Amino acid sequence: MAKDKSTRLVKPFAKGQITIPAEFRKQLGIDESTLLRLKLIGSKIEITPVRIVEEVRLQREYSNTEIDAFLEDDKVSASTVAKVRKLLEA
Repeated sequence: MAKDKSTRLVKPFAKGQITIPAEFRKQLGIDESTLLRLKLIGSKIEITPVRIVEEVRLQREYSNTEIDAFLEDDKVSASTVAKVRKLLEA
């Protein structure tokens, strides 16, 4: 009988810890900094590696004068100007 390479039996340690086989970790790119999402689905546990993406913030703040000049040069409607100003001041 051929060995199923996508299935392994593991035994939990006393406090419930398990070891994910090395070949699984390698295929999924799991290392010591990887977070894992566990989801209980009926009588099964689904384990999914997740990546945390840092929020990117504007590198520079614009003055009201710069914002006004930009909006004037762009010739946008007054309602669009109000929306943009609200977003930039958030």
